[in-house]
Amino acid sequence: MTIDKKQLEGLTKKERRELQREMARIKRETDRKRRKRRKVLGISGLILLIVAIIAAVALVVWTQLRLANEGPENMASDGIVLTGDGQTISAMPTGAHGWLEPAADVPEPEEGIVPLTVYVDYGSQDAAAFFATNGQQLQQWLTYGFVQLEIKPIALDQYDEATDNYSTLAANAAACVANFAPTNFLAVNTALLDANPLVTDTAIDKAGVSKAVATALGGENTDISTCIANDRYANWVATVSQNAANGPLQGTDVQKVAHAPLVLVDGKKFTGKNDESTDLLSFISEVLAAEQKAKEGEGSEESTPTPTPTGSATEGAK
Repeated sequence: MTIDKKQLEGLTKKERRELQREMARIKRETDRKRRKRRKVLGISGLILLIVAIIAAVALVVWTQLRLANEGPENMASDGIVLTGDGQTISAMPTGAHGWLEPAADVPEPEEGIVPLTVYVDYGSQDAAAFFATNGQQLQQWLTYGFVQLEIKPIALDQYDEATDNYSTLAANAAACVANFAPTNFLAVNTALLDANPLVTDTAIDKAGVSKAVATALGGENTDISTCIANDRYANWVATVSQNAANGPLQGTDVQKVAHAPLVLVDGKKFTGKNDESTDLLSFISEVLAAEQKAKEGEGSEESTPTPTPTGSATEGAK
């Protein structure tokens, strides 16, 4: 700030000095305020920068956690839902079960279609026996549209420990297949049950699991092989397994999964033998008869037919 000479005209020497001192004081005060503003702006900018960095890091961490714990596509209910149209079997397309989100409910099938749910642990000998006994029959019923089958892969501690982590490896592999090749899920489901080291009496590692899956697929799928190698859905497997073991379970009065397989027929626990071929059909008939009786008691004339396999399946059990 400068003093115009005209401002000094008519002033005494003393007044001029006082004016100059005042102008100097004003300049110092102005400079001080300017420096203070710059300092405040600098601190504010630094704070904003730090906040932006923290937000960016938090977003990256959140995204990584979400992806690491998210379930596979086509398993929004934590299970893959298979249906048939009379000729082929297909998987019901869904999104993934997001991290920290509740599992989706499975849509009710059309009238006359029996909903079946199977919690399968690939390290369980009983699960292997159930599918070895009923797999072809289930595939036939599915193809003709008699049933809607939901398969929920889990890894319970007792089976995982007994098979040296095979339950988790296989459940992760099943999730990879559901995500990348859902139409081939049944074939891989059978292959993983057949590879159970308690059944084969032969240890199997991650590479062996990947090989078994590739054989069932009829060739290697790079996406699936990478997914298995990276344990892509291991965290999801741990979460759904813990949820199944602790309960409660969706769509049933059964509280939790204590042993595998847990087979539910329209929410009712299958109580037959896993290795007896007629028990499953008998149990389905009992459940449907009880439901029909309940409907008649309510004055309903609706009827749900018992699924009776006829003809030959269009797809053989693999």
